[in-house]
Amino acid sequence: MSPPIAIVGGGPAGLALAACLTQRGIDYIVYERSSDGSKPYGGCLDLHVGSGQRAMREGGVFDEFKKSSRDGDATIHLVYDHHGKHLFSWGEGRDSPEIDRWQLRRVLLTGIPKEKVVWSKALKSADRDENGKIVLKFEDGTTESGFQLVVGADGSASKIRHLVTTAKPVYSGKTYITTKIHPGNPYYEKMKSICKMGSMVAMGKGKHMFNSRQGDGHYRIDLGIEVPVDWTTSGHVDLSNFDEAKKFFLQESFYGAYSPELKDIIQYSEGPFRPWIMYHMPTDELNWSPCADVTLIGDAAHVTIPLVGDGVNCAMRDSVILADMIKQYGLTQKAITEYEKEMFPYAIDVITRSNASGKLFFGESAEPFIQMMTQSPLIGVADHH
Repeated sequence: MSPPIAIVGGGPAGLALAACLTQRGIDYIVYERSSDGSKPYGGCLDLHVGSGQRAMREGGVFDEFKKSSRDGDATIHLVYDHHGKHLFSWGEGRDSPEIDRWQLRRVLLTGIPKEKVVWSKALKSADRDENGKIVLKFEDGTTESGFQLVVGADGSASKIRHLVTTAKPVYSGKTYITTKIHPGNPYYEKMKSICKMGSMVAMGKGKHMFNSRQGDGHYRIDLGIEVPVDWTTSGHVDLSNFDEAKKFFLQESFYGAYSPELKDIIQYSEGPFRPWIMYHMPTDELNWSPCADVTLIGDAAHVTIPLVGDGVNCAMRDSVILADMIKQYGLTQKAITEYEKEMFPYAIDVITRSNASGKLFFGESAEPFIQMMTQSPLIGVADHH
């Protein structure tokens, strides 16, 4: 017999929900497409008091989180203009420790019984049978059904979402090209002097770089550009030819106007170049009617561009609230209604602030961004809502 709840997706939202349900004595099963032991791709995350950290507390893994996270200088973000001049900093003293994605997964798994996660189980489709019950079909040819609630925690390309809404994420106009600089790289010490132990953003000329130190000491490099959605695959640049791609990005029309030490970040980066295409859910679509047997959390519900640092925190907040509502109202439409009533406005706020911040990150100069951060900050305010 199936557990009452199926969680499709074992990212931060899905595993946080599993840990919170475990603490509340509610049964479930998680289906995750990646293999046990694989490392999630992506940069490190900062967890906020009222959302990400709240999920760690309520999932019973906060002490483990504290052992694996980094605070102090790791929370400081340094802002440079495209000439390489340091203009502004934010985040000092903020209670928002950084943690690598693979560490976050490991920490959350300490709060989840091993048998509750099925690894290497990629969902192919989710549909309703002739009786209106949800049937999950997996890539390995198996099917599962009989759940009282299916939770889509399967990211921006969710295969659960269509069961509750026709809404789909839209391209933000922004693409990031990611690469790395490791210890031992000739530029590493210079990178350390610019970025320190946290993150730095250089902006101007309609582009920017966001570079951040990871738990093992290497720096993740993100080059932010505004291009069409198919730009990386339509012949403009061959990202697989690393040396040629470097020359391409160092042209005047991209980062050629940046200072020599900022251009050296690209020149000395180690590759490969990976495209990261940014989508967000239209905020006017976050209004679907609740279904008693299916709901969405995290990016499946409200993917956002990550330019206020609240995406994963918002996702983990979803998990806490959904677990609370199930505990309070049982597996009922009332539980889903009350959860979504909380989720929608919070997610709309995060997406709205992220898009507004995005316009400033990609400005001609850093000054409007700094003005925003000093007068009416869009970043670092989520837990006050």
